[in-house]
Amino acid sequence: MEAITMRSATARGRVYRRCGCRDQQDKQLGSRCPRLPGESDHGTWTFAVDLPSPAHRRRTVRRGGFPTQHDASDALRRLVASDGDGFFADPNQTVGDYLTAWLQAMAMTLKPTTMARYRAYVQADLVPALGHIKLDDLGYAHIAAFVRNQFAHGRGPVTVHRILATLSSALGEAVRHRRLGRNPARPTIIPRPAAAERHIWAVQDALTFLRYSHTADPPHGRSGRAADRHRHPQGRSSRTALGGRPPR
Repeated sequence: MEAITMRSATARGRVYRRCGCRDQQDKQLGSRCPRLPGESDHGTWTFAVDLPSPAHRRRTVRRGGFPTQHDASDALRRLVASDGDGFFADPNQTVGDYLTAWLQAMAMTLKPTTMARYRAYVQADLVPALGHIKLDDLGYAHIAAFVRNQFAHGRGPVTVHRILATLSSALGEAVRHRRLGRNPARPTIIPRPAAAERHIWAVQDALTFLRYSHTADPPHGRSGRAADRHRHPQGRSSRTALGGRPPR
């Protein structure tokens, strides 16, 4: 069966059907299989397109396994569009591959502390659980199952929310670059955890604490600190020993 050329504004690439049948020499027939013209459900659809490489050499990108001609054509269209926008919309790209590339791109713009947190969540949580899924296939059900599994293993809502925020940020970049049509991590699966209530000392509480601190930790230099360590052998100061609350 002849390859079917994709008709589009770019006129780039071709879409064709092929199968895994082999001839008498055990060579794969591919698009030459005689069953293809007469059996519409035989084989799967593949696209091929020539794209420029950094070395200005032609490289042919082929991706197959699409169930319909429309699916293959759509994947080809998105790949060609993404190449013009400066990123690579490979239909075989996994979530793990994408998150790794996203981390590398973000390293140029984010603070080191933010990068360290993102990298920890990506490498320790997101990639082990979701990394094998194709990016185009990632959906709400995958993320919801990930959340349930995290809670089942004792992760707290604050930590899970931060992991999801990292994933949402990464997928949001894919949407902005038209790599994805929508962000499957939005809207968020779990609400933002409420901030912990903080105990605010009254003026009298603060004065009581300061008077106690002055008595318990006198400004006697090195000898005073040595005495404090003797009173608190675990190395805690009197302030830590109070547990953050003023004495009564």
